[in-house]
Amino acid sequence: MNKEKIIKIEAEIVKTKAKVTEFTARLRELERQKTEIENAGIIALVRDMDILPDELTAYIQAFKAHSSSGGAVLPNVPAVVGVIQNETENKEDAHEEK
Repeated sequence: MNKEKIIKIEAEIVKTKAKVTEFTARLRELERQKTEIENAGIIALVRDMDILPDELTAYIQAFKAHSSSGGAVLPNVPAVVGVIQNETENKEDAHEEK
């Protein structure tokens, strides 16, 4: 009698492990899809901002610096872009003087 119960339980364990494997694979696929959609949204947002890659990099760096300093207000994109433009102009001026 106990042997029959053990065999039934072992069969249920095998079925449950198979389902866990299936659900784990499904979960990973859903997480991958979610990340893909989030990334597409981020890319669309950045493209809509119509800024150059250097400007985006500077904004992200300014954001990180501001966040780590405990600031509550986000840096202003036009202000960051203005700083980049000034730096670019200064580099161009220095290059022209040579």
